[in-house]
Amino acid sequence: MQEYCYFRRMKTIIDAQRKFFLEGHTRSLAHRKKILRTLHDLLLENETLLADALEKDFRKSFQLTVENELSLPYGEINFAIRHLGRWTRPLRYRTNLVNFPGTSRSIPLPYGVVLVIGPWNYPYMLTLVPAISALAAGNTVVIKPSEVAAHASGALARLINGNFPRELLCVQEGGLDVARSLLEERFDRIFFTGGSEAGRIVMKAAAEHLTPVTLELGGKNPVIIMPDCSIKPTARKLTWGKFHNNGMACVSLDHVYVHEEIVDGLIEEIRKCITRIYGQDPRLSPILPRMINEAQFDRVMSLIDPDKVVAGGRGDREDLYIEPTVVRHVDPGDRIMQQEVFGPVMPIITYREPEQLVRMLKNRPAPVSLYIFTRKKRKAKEMMRTIPSGGGMINDVVLNFINMNTPFGGLGESGMGSYHGKAGFDTFSHYKTVITKPSWSDNFLKYPPYRNFNLRIYRSVLGRSFRNFWH
Repeated sequence: MQEYCYFRRMKTIIDAQRKFFLEGHTRSLAHRKKILRTLHDLLLENETLLADALEKDFRKSFQLTVENELSLPYGEINFAIRHLGRWTRPLRYRTNLVNFPGTSRSIPLPYGVVLVIGPWNYPYMLTLVPAISALAAGNTVVIKPSEVAAHASGALARLINGNFPRELLCVQEGGLDVARSLLEERFDRIFFTGGSEAGRIVMKAAAEHLTPVTLELGGKNPVIIMPDCSIKPTARKLTWGKFHNNGMACVSLDHVYVHEEIVDGLIEEIRKCITRIYGQDPRLSPILPRMINEAQFDRVMSLIDPDKVVAGGRGDREDLYIEPTVVRHVDPGDRIMQQEVFGPVMPIITYREPEQLVRMLKNRPAPVSLYIFTRKKRKAKEMMRTIPSGGGMINDVVLNFINMNTPFGGLGESGMGSYHGKAGFDTFSHYKTVITKPSWSDNFLKYPPYRNFNLRIYRSVLGRSFRNFWH
């Protein structure tokens, strides 16, 4: 009975949001900006509350919470407020002869009621950023945070549900049963961040209502280190990128292909970088979070082959601590290459011929990010065009995620659709094309009876347009 009442309450909220949307309350540009400013100020005023929750879930410090979890939502809000006036303008297009005289415009309109399903690894950032884009586009939003990061989920629910009307924005906490029940309801757009298996479930459920879906799924992001790279800065970037957030990031580098000529020097420099960044005892470092739970700890530790460890390799299950680890002589058949690592373990694989490596990666599932280190930028750009991926970087890692001026998204196994900045606004907007003609205009050729004269006119107009297109 209690479960029935809970799900009934969810349906009531969704119906209330649809009514609120259809009454036009979210259409006003001033209203959207006001909501975004309210959210910005609410996050800013409650940073300590949010950080305390993450400290309980991950042992994240206050500084990491602000840098990793809240800085991008702040930036997205400010970016949207600054550009909403331009984003919401109708787009003008040329009108063809058949519709002359007339004007052709495409108007960005909100979808309606949006469901955002967030992950546990960045429970604020990866949940709030798509919600911000949805609100900026004029939608109402239901947020389903991950129950795995339970304290962060609770903090987000208390903050949003206590300060926003539920018919505009609300958080629905719960486990898989709540997620499945939400997916049975009709939404106008669904945004999901998480694993590929769960992404398939979301797509199947959305298909029942023909609901458009955006999926951000991650993947095994490869790094290619060419023999001409600068070893010291490359090692520093790899170390930071891999162990940032303890390796629990969809854009984190998953494994590293290093040319056999420089592998020894690179590994030695990575060892030094681990010590410089995390200290002699990384367990004491304030910038190294813990694994989220025992299941994730056991999974990641099971991927480490002790015979191949060249740095780190130790763990403490009670503390959910895994030492920053580097493993060498990794083979494609090793267990660590069969799944996304999503933890503080860096597999290193040597190669000899770059062309052979590129051919192999072309036939792999597309990751969300591809990283290449080389001084030959022309060669790197060619490899970027050849190897499928959602996006990537040349001579750096991870930071491609935080550029609000560019779309971010996966490809194939790593997702579909994109967001951030204008791309996020577009994701949650339907561009409605409207052709407007004066009331006195009419094309007599469209009416029967049809004569050879009509056909000659159409052939002449379309044929001339066709020739002009090519010449």
